[in-house]
Amino acid sequence: MKNLYFSFFAIVLLFNLSCDNKSSEFDNLMDEEEVKNSIELDTDLDFLETLSLNEFERENSRNPQSLPDCVAITVIIQQGFKEITLDFGEGCQIGNKNISGIMTLTYDPNIDEQELLITKEYTDLTINQKTINGVKTKLRELSNQNGNPQFTINANININWESGASLNREGTRIRERVSGEQGVWSTYVYHLTGNWTNTFGNGNTYSWEIIDPVVKESICYFFVSGSLTIEKPNVSGVLDYGNGGCDNTAIFTSSDGNEFVITLD
Repeated sequence: MKNLYFSFFAIVLLFNLSCDNKSSEFDNLMDEEEVKNSIELDTDLDFLETLSLNEFERENSRNPQSLPDCVAITVIIQQGFKEITLDFGEGCQIGNKNISGIMTLTYDPNIDEQELLITKEYTDLTINQKTINGVKTKLRELSNQNGNPQFTINANININWESGASLNREGTRIRERVSGEQGVWSTYVYHLTGNWTNTFGNGNTYSWEIIDPVVKESICYFFVSGSLTIEKPNVSGVLDYGNGGCDNTAIFTSSDGNEFVITLD
């Protein structure tokens, strides 16, 4: 029995050492917490993007409110100007996410134009222990060259985590809706492309670029496929979201071929 117990303890110890060594190897390349924070930020920003675009569609189609009563929606319409304010108060449960703060959309009320510029502002918008402030401008095309609705999104936003970490993001993302029945949001599937820079408060800077369109299905909180390059001075690698399954893992492959599994919260 003693030999059996010792063998089991040795296996557990070796497993833990292996995991610790793997994490240390990743940190020698890039800061694991910063990369994970960046990926989870992408997921949350896309969730907020879907939420705001669904509300934009709902408001302009005069459908009943789909958000819970804890969201105060204010609409102001003037000549050549429309503003939708979503106020989540001090905390509102949307799906399984608790959101607080304010998100404001402003645009020309003539929404039937081929192109429409929408400005979205975050004011102390908090989701998943992070607070977002800043502005996104979104150029909506009713039909792109593929015949699909598309948004070209330019962002300059600041994020602060409860842990004390902070980040500035600047960049562009193109969000093309490739399938789905108009007005039935749960059927929407998006292809994402673009590039951006994440600069943390400690000075660490990461450049991200989508090299294979990232796929987001509305029925899944996480990205289901696609890949991106991540570059930090003297270090680079590829992040892969998989082959279509809805799960909370991504695989980072460094330029020298080492693979690391990243599990998202």
